[in-house]
Amino acid sequence: MEPVKPLDPIEPFNPPRIIETERLWLRPFVESDAEQLYYALLGDPEVMEWLPRRTLESVDEAILYIRECDAGWKNKTMFTWVFEDKQTGHLCSMLELRPALPRIELGVASAQRLAWRRRRASLEAFRKVLHWTIAQPNVYRVYACCAPSGKSAPTMEKLGFKYEGRLVNWEPRPNRGLVADDALLYALTRPAPTAAETIAVADADKTPTPAAGEPQETSTQEDGRDMLPA
Repeated sequence: MEPVKPLDPIEPFNPPRIIETERLWLRPFVESDAEQLYYALLGDPEVMEWLPRRTLESVDEAILYIRECDAGWKNKTMFTWVFEDKQTGHLCSMLELRPALPRIELGVASAQRLAWRRRRASLEAFRKVLHWTIAQPNVYRVYACCAPSGKSAPTMEKLGFKYEGRLVNWEPRPNRGLVADDALLYALTRPAPTAAETIAVADADKTPTPAAGEPQETSTQEDGRDMLPA
């Protein structure tokens, strides 16, 4: 039996910074978002009630969170988008992806204050990001953990996620005074290739290095991935 050929290192997950839908812009946070982030999202007790992160207590804490998100983009460990209504400029939802390929953890939050809510538009945007994400090379699983008593589980099902089970004492609920609580596990998956299929694709992708003087194709990250249009 021939030894299995080792695979090349997995390319890092590298999503677009800007995503457009008919009604929303999805983009990284900037510090000028701090007041809305605090008021409509992470500082609103109704939004945060069942999330595993404590409710923010000030705009200053919102600024620190935005800097945390910026660091995540830079070191490619956490990608966070805020959903901005094109007409009003209100921040209506947010989405976070934490890659550990071949899987990616998903986190979402949506505004509950009436003037900021954009449920249908946000659901459309969530679908667009997830459709793109699960189709990327080396991504075969996107999953989310939802509080059994929270509002997220029905949304996961609308997005096409499958319920996989209940995780006992999985995460804290600081805003409910719980140091540990169960979570419902949902996942969106696609079939992974066999070892033979993976090696065949890798071999096919290898092209000879052009000789000196021959034209070469060039591309940039900004051209290829910086924006996912509507």
